[in-house]
Amino acid sequence: MPSVILDSSGNPMPSARRASAARQELHQLAVSTRRADSRNHPQINATYDAAQNSDDMKNYWSAADPLDADWSNSKAVRHRLVIRSRYEAANNGYFDGMVQTHANYLVGTGPALRMQTGSAGFNALVERDWGVWCKTVHFRRKLWCMAHAKVQDGEAFGILRNNPKAGPTELDTVLVETEQCTTPMLPYGMPGFIDGIHFDEFGNPIWYDILKYHPGGQWFNPGQFIPEQIPAKFVVHWFAMQRPGQHRGAPEFRSTMNTGATARRWREATVAAAETAADIAALLTTTLAPDSEADLVAPLTAVEFQKRMMTSLPMGWDARQMKGEHPNATFEAFHKAQINEQARPKSMPYNLAACDSSTYNYASGRLDHQTYFSAIDVEREDANDLVLDPIFGMWFERYALFMGFSGNPQVAPSHTWDWPKHPVADVESEANANDKQLKNGTKSPSRIYSEAGLDFENEIQVMAADYGVTVERMKEILWKQNFAVAATIEGQTAMQEAKGNIDPAKSLKVNDGGKNVA
Repeated sequence: MPSVILDSSGNPMPSARRASAARQELHQLAVSTRRADSRNHPQINATYDAAQNSDDMKNYWSAADPLDADWSNSKAVRHRLVIRSRYEAANNGYFDGMVQTHANYLVGTGPALRMQTGSAGFNALVERDWGVWCKTVHFRRKLWCMAHAKVQDGEAFGILRNNPKAGPTELDTVLVETEQCTTPMLPYGMPGFIDGIHFDEFGNPIWYDILKYHPGGQWFNPGQFIPEQIPAKFVVHWFAMQRPGQHRGAPEFRSTMNTGATARRWREATVAAAETAADIAALLTTTLAPDSEADLVAPLTAVEFQKRMMTSLPMGWDARQMKGEHPNATFEAFHKAQINEQARPKSMPYNLAACDSSTYNYASGRLDHQTYFSAIDVEREDANDLVLDPIFGMWFERYALFMGFSGNPQVAPSHTWDWPKHPVADVESEANANDKQLKNGTKSPSRIYSEAGLDFENEIQVMAADYGVTVERMKEILWKQNFAVAATIEGQTAMQEAKGNIDPAKSLKVNDGGKNVA
């Protein structure tokens, strides 16, 4: 006897034919229901406004393209954006100030190396010699230039080359502009090649094509349009990667670059209108008909007169002064909105972009700066990964060979970077917060000093020398200062142990203000 398929209630399920008929019947019922609803209610089409294809939308989105990240930032596109960005920086003081201000806040006086190995002597030695090398090759200055080029041009390149004048390691960082990283004869349709960079099958750069001279330089000629293929480990490439698969950068103010040109045209038009109103001292007007008895005056005729003298006008004419209406009441608001929009891609607040805090109060200043400082921290971490660590790794490899260190010199020891501290408006509030966090144990001295761009181990040595005590004694003093209650309990415990009134092996309970403190 064939088995019978039961439903969830234990009843035999209908046969396949009956089930098919039932499904068709339900389908017809659903179709008839929808038709009835469509007759009684208007049809609703739910979709995205930006996906509509009306005439207005088609015109607005006509420049949208489906290109990938590298093809969107092709050589021709990047070249046009770069030269326009440089032109804007050269002719727009606000744009120029934004780029320089961002580099100042990002790099400032430069990051400091903080070694994190177990040997204090080794850490101090490496930190000292790294600092000497940075001064020798002007590394902070070059890092600031890279940060400036990253914003203005979209990317910055540094080539690690030999330089006999760069100290014992003979390592130097030579900066090149984005136009020098290019492939004149780029293979078409070959995977792994984009303008200036060749990749392996995993997407890792193998080499960079770097021109010896800038294509717009005085020493360049077409016969030298043969790039040098430099291995990727000797090239530092810093740019903001905003799309998957992106390998070249574009100017970071590209989305608001036209805003600066608009503001400049508005300013020039306002000045021209004000000058025109000021240059024309008076206008001659008449209410008489052209064929009346009024004296004939040719259009745009100038009537000369002397100061403080009575002047007569032609018969039938009157004089009135041109009214100057520029700049009007909306000029300042429009100008401020343009500057604010232009600075938005870098999360820069208006008072930094315009160098004007006259409309700010303390609270608004802090809120605006929090967004900007968060963006700065992200960019600094990119600099750690893309610039500082590769350069330090190459420097330490040569430094270890020169010093004769044992081990693998190609592996840089544990370290971190202390960047300059973000400016703080309310120093007292910050100091109180740090003091509270130190006492409740939510922050360590090393963390606080690192946020200030300093190394705690170095600073405590200076502090101990200033007070004439040892480093260990200085740490003990600071510990007692931050944990006064614990220090008091510890002193009481030591006294009781000395008198033999307590067993050191047992835990101690000390009454402190009605609370038991272990």
